[in-house]
Amino acid sequence: MCIAFPGRVVAIDAAGALVQTEGRLRRASTLLVEDLAIGDWVTVAAGTILVRLEPGEAAQIRDI
Repeated sequence: MCIAFPGRVVAIDAAGALVQTEGRLRRASTLLVEDLAIGDWVTVAAGTILVRLEPGEAAQIRDI
C-alpha cells in the first residue's frame, strides 16, 4: 500500500527535490510537477511529487 503525505520543498537539484515532512527529509522525483520552488507545499507518494498544494490544503491534510 502506498501512502501519500504532504511536505514542503526545501531543496531542488537536477536529481529531484528534498521534501521535509514531520521532521524528516525525503528525496522525491519532480518529473510530474513543473516549476517547483523552494517553499512549495506538495503531496508525495511512492517517492514522486504528485501535486502542488496550497498552504491551507497542506495544513488540513496534516491535521487529519
